[in-house]
Amino acid sequence: MKNVVIAIIAVLTLSACTQQKIGYVDSSDLVQDYKAVKALETELGEKNAIFQAKYQQIAGDFEKEVQEFQANAKKFSRKKGQAKYEALMIKQQQIQQTQQAENGQLQKEGQERMDKIVDDVKAFVKEYAKTNGYTYILGSNEAGSVLYGDSELDLTETILVAMNKKFKENDGKIVETEIEKEVDTKETLKEETPVN
Repeated sequence: MKNVVIAIIAVLTLSACTQQKIGYVDSSDLVQDYKAVKALETELGEKNAIFQAKYQQIAGDFEKEVQEFQANAKKFSRKKGQAKYEALMIKQQQIQQTQQAENGQLQKEGQERMDKIVDDVKAFVKEYAKTNGYTYILGSNEAGSVLYGDSELDLTETILVAMNKKFKENDGKIVETEIEKEVDTKETLKEETPVN
């Protein structure tokens, strides 16, 4: 009798395990081929080109000032020449500091927006899994979290097409998934709840 009970439990456990729906995605391909990432790369490239052009112009203008100073250096008294030279050095430092600060801000913005896109991709995959009855969707990448997967279980292209379709439907804007809206609502409620 014990053996029959154990056999029934084993069969039920195996049938429960086989009912689980599992798939995987190539995480890097999913993010790399997502249209939101390509749009961000284009936008940041344009901003970077404007930034470079701006500082090439500033550098050119500053170089003219330096050349003008050098050309007229003999006309200045020693004291006036020294003051003009020091003013140029201070201006050069200010230009460099402003350039570094703006470049850092541009990089920070790019990283923050990329992090947001990665979060959106994760939320989309989570919502896709729930909607389509997946117990697990694993991430495959260079780190080897999925060393092998049957190609029939690879959802990369399916999810990528769905994400890009949603991105296009929203005029190239990333729209919060239902999961993100739910999380944002809970966080807002926590913030609004008075602490006694």
